[in-house]
Amino acid sequence: MDANGDTLFEYIESDVRFNELCVQLSGSAAIAIDTEFVRTNTFYPQIGLLQLSNGSKCFLIDPLAVSDWTAFKSLLSDTSCSFIIHSCSEDLNLLFTYLGVVPQVVFDTQLAAAFLGFGFSLSYQNLVEEMLGLSIDKDETRSDWLRRPLSSTQILYAAIDVKHLNELYTILAKALTDRSMTSWFQAECNYQLELAVQSENIQNWKLYFSTVSNAWKLNDNGLGYLQNLCYWREQEARRRNKPRNWITKDSDLLMIADYLSNSADPSRIDLLQLREVDQKFMNRYSAILIDVALGEKFHDSPINRGDLNKPLSASLKKKFKTCKQFANLKAEELNIAPELLGRKKHLIALIKDFEQSGQLCWEGELAGWRRSVLESDFNQIMGVMD
Repeated sequence: MDANGDTLFEYIESDVRFNELCVQLSGSAAIAIDTEFVRTNTFYPQIGLLQLSNGSKCFLIDPLAVSDWTAFKSLLSDTSCSFIIHSCSEDLNLLFTYLGVVPQVVFDTQLAAAFLGFGFSLSYQNLVEEMLGLSIDKDETRSDWLRRPLSSTQILYAAIDVKHLNELYTILAKALTDRSMTSWFQAECNYQLELAVQSENIQNWKLYFSTVSNAWKLNDNGLGYLQNLCYWREQEARRRNKPRNWITKDSDLLMIADYLSNSADPSRIDLLQLREVDQKFMNRYSAILIDVALGEKFHDSPINRGDLNKPLSASLKKKFKTCKQFANLKAEELNIAPELLGRKKHLIALIKDFEQSGQLCWEGELAGWRRSVLESDFNQIMGVMD
């Protein structure tokens, strides 16, 4: 059955009507929400459309026409209302960077599907087909949402993107309750809200260097230089509102840090001789890069090398493989998506922490419900003493 027909929607282009709608929707138990945006040549996403639905009608708000978001921010702050989103991370990031707020309560239908055994990254299109038996056209996924006027096809696509979320919410929420998964699921949604806010926490920018491939090969001075350079790039990308790699690539900063760590008296002229580094970047920034790299250190104590992307030793690779196999078996037993319980990067981080401290440190995404499921068996695998 085609899901695109008989879609009731209202296109809103005035502050007055937008504020009226927010008042109208206040007190709702659940509101479906989606955004359309463009992020091809900017650091921050550029919002092109906001879609809301109360289950009977879709509302398409034009952010290029409205300017008063006060009532909408108030709506988002309602702790008694669940905002239904499919794959919430990008939408939450946009809301936080554009408006400075995120919903108080989120119900992510993609995460709900993962907890119910439908797969880890099931698309909205596939979830609607799987649960409602309806077919959705996704031809407008990559279209220009900043163009005005929007085409009739774009408008219909945007309305369809929220049209079925309320119905999915009703079905998925009941299924989660029936399987006693609600608390785990809500904890995961809350974690996604936390990640959206933390993305603009400058303290996290200071840790970006630890994600750079091969950073572990640098000496301690080189790591300090790389940290400063990466932190500067985080600031510069936001200041210019350009993608991080448009400023310069990780590999360029790594080469500069390596050069500085092995140079007794670095100079701009010497920097310009690093031909492997993008020359357009060097011509623009070489005058300040040495001062940036040699600037104030963020840590009085040595950088923890356990945070770096160093490959696991042979023995730890075996332990990782065993942990991953157990997590997959446990996920199968629980009938949830395996990636939900034990994603590779989080298990590797856990094992690296063990290598450093001799204990499993259940932090971040692995804290909470995952720890309750995995800790006892992981302790046996890793040989942790009680």
